[in-house]
Amino acid sequence: MNKLLILITAFLLTIQFSNAQTSAGTQTLGFNLGFSFNKTNEMPNTQNAATGSPFIEKYTTLSFGPSYSYFIANDLDLGASLGVASDLETNSDNNFGYPLKYTNNDFGGTIYIRKYFLYKSKFGFRTGPYISYDKSSYNYIYPSAQNSPGYNNHSNNLSAGIKLDLVYYASKKIGFSATLANLAYNHSSSNGGYYQLNQNGNGISLYTGTSALQISMFYVFGGKG
Repeated sequence: MNKLLILITAFLLTIQFSNAQTSAGTQTLGFNLGFSFNKTNEMPNTQNAATGSPFIEKYTTLSFGPSYSYFIANDLDLGASLGVASDLETNSDNNFGYPLKYTNNDFGGTIYIRKYFLYKSKFGFRTGPYISYDKSSYNYIYPSAQNSPGYNNHSNNLSAGIKLDLVYYASKKIGFSATLANLAYNHSSSNGGYYQLNQNGNGISLYTGTSALQISMFYVFGGKG
């Protein structure tokens, strides 16, 4: 038992909970970048089976924006970020009832609080709750054969959840992070086009592999420097 306690104590001592980069009073100024790409094989629904055929759907998202945080206590920061995102979805075939192309432009902001757990002031994790709001504008374009004029749609989206980030400090002033997981609740209201819609949802997003990437680079200043 004594040996186990010694090992646990030694491990805890190697994790520095009040290093210069995350000490109270420290500030960070960063830039966030996100990219995702998905490709799926789709089948028309039953009512359109006679006129449609299997098709490939591609979905690409690019997002970016600035961020700022202030450490209100050792290893605990409060921050905010702004973001602009652009989505593009395309279908490979002119299937009845499906848009050939759809675009979405999005602008919003996020407020968050995060707890840091670092190993030797260099590498570790941060996690904590966040709340975000964004406004989106959609544009649906249909194949000419459908004689559909297409339409625009607008939505307001509110999200709240918890994120887990991987953090690496390349130096005392420069750090990088990547989102590993996001547990979120979403509410959105849409209007315009052919319908109005209110919907709620929740889910877990795991940012793994090459299909999705959310990274941040930030500059550290103030505090113990």
